[in-house]
Amino acid sequence: MLNVRLLPSLCVAAMSLGYLTILPAKAQPAADFYAAKPTMRLIVSSSAGGGYDTLGRLAARYMTRYLPGTPQIVVQNMTGGGGITAANYLYNVAPKDGSVFGLIDRGIPTSDLLYGSDSKSQYDIKQFHWLGSIAKEIGVGIISTRSPAKTVDDFRMKEVVLGSNGLESDSAMYVRLFNSLLGTKLKLVVGYPGQTEYYLAMSKGETDGLFMSGWSGPNKQAVLRDLKAGEVTFFAQMATKANPDFGDTPTIMDLVKDPNDRKIVEILLSRLDLGRPFLVPPGVATDRLAALRLAFRQAAQDSELISDASKSGNTIDPIFGEEAQAMILKLLATPPDTLARIQAIVRIPK
Repeated sequence: MLNVRLLPSLCVAAMSLGYLTILPAKAQPAADFYAAKPTMRLIVSSSAGGGYDTLGRLAARYMTRYLPGTPQIVVQNMTGGGGITAANYLYNVAPKDGSVFGLIDRGIPTSDLLYGSDSKSQYDIKQFHWLGSIAKEIGVGIISTRSPAKTVDDFRMKEVVLGSNGLESDSAMYVRLFNSLLGTKLKLVVGYPGQTEYYLAMSKGETDGLFMSGWSGPNKQAVLRDLKAGEVTFFAQMATKANPDFGDTPTIMDLVKDPNDRKIVEILLSRLDLGRPFLVPPGVATDRLAALRLAFRQAAQDSELISDASKSGNTIDPIFGEEAQAMILKLLATPPDTLARIQAIVRIPK
């Protein structure tokens, strides 16, 4: 398995050899290429056991059915920076022949847009190709009942600590959003490999809570279990419309009153529609990209995959390549004055 600590040196070496020039793979028909390829790799930007990982492994297991030669798709977890490490690897180091694709944090497509020179991104997001997502998402703020502060009003008076996997992830961005728009005193602790780990940190008392940016998979089941046991409660729904799973918990749109601020929130929440985005590195030959997109579409519509997903608490609600691409381009076209306001709100502190 690749040691992600070596990524900077690998990227430098690749630059010196000219490998970073984005060129299409040499023409070999996609059917012949995949039929002769015994294994492929899916790079997942989160740790094992979380929602991204669960859905990534599910998609990998079914996509192989629909690729010529049924090559095995091996899942490789590559954590770091809330998905930045994996995205940088896919853009700069991974083979551009269609044998490697990725599942990344949904915040990655707009990291450079939101954070500019503060972002650790080393890619041009417009150069990636998108397979789509097999599930849209909603988010929720969760707080331990051990915390001395449990509501947004409490958070304005007392500091609470929330965990995250990286400064550019949705879970970290929501902390800055609340502090900026609602005057809360949320303190952020980053560095956890994934949501599974920072949920566990709350359970052990290392932190007080978290923003769960994806309400699906094994973490959802853990929350429902702990909610029933009286160990956690919700403080905000990160959605434009209320979800019955969260009872009478207010949405962020209920909490934010200023019309201009509400427009900003709507733009940021639109990233949740990207769900769990699968993407392909730049430079992959057109027919191989088409084969991957078709395999992804067929897998997402496979009745057995849908049944398997429901067993782990996931609802399959897919979007596909062209739709995902259009959503990202729409976000990237945010007007400059609106973008400046967003950047002022969610900026990463020095």
